Amino acid sequence: MPKYRYKKKLQAYIAQHGKPDALTEYFILNDYSEEDIKQGIAPFIEAWEEAVYWIEREDGSEHDWNLWQRSELHEVLRYATDEQIKPHRERIEKADQKFISITREAEDSYGYLIDNNETIDRHVHWWLFRVPKHG
Repeated sequence: MPKYRYKKKLQAYIAQHGKPDALTEYFILNDYSEEDIKQGIAPFIEAWEEAVYWIEREDGSEHDWNLWQRSELHEVLRYATDEQIKPHRERIEKADQKFISITREAEDSYGYLIDNNETIDRHVHWWLFRVPKHG
């Protein structure tokens, strides 16, 4: 449940700009800055690409942090429109494919890395069921 002050921030945004798209509303209700809102999903993609880079370099010491980056990207993609995703789709798919190539499937999940209100699904949250091949 968003905090009262974030709801007030959303009301102020609506009064000034009109009803926002779902992604902007998500950002406002989760206390992202104006700059974060302007950047949209790009920083989340960059964070995921960087996480994959470190996994590939065999630094699995922060595997849950790396998976959290993909979980954060998953969360914002749930609110983004196709138009907001389209310019980034190739980068997302490339990072996901790279991640799959350098990891192996695991029985157990890192399910604690997603929103508590979301049911863990092996097909939807596939990255949570993977571990580095080298670790």
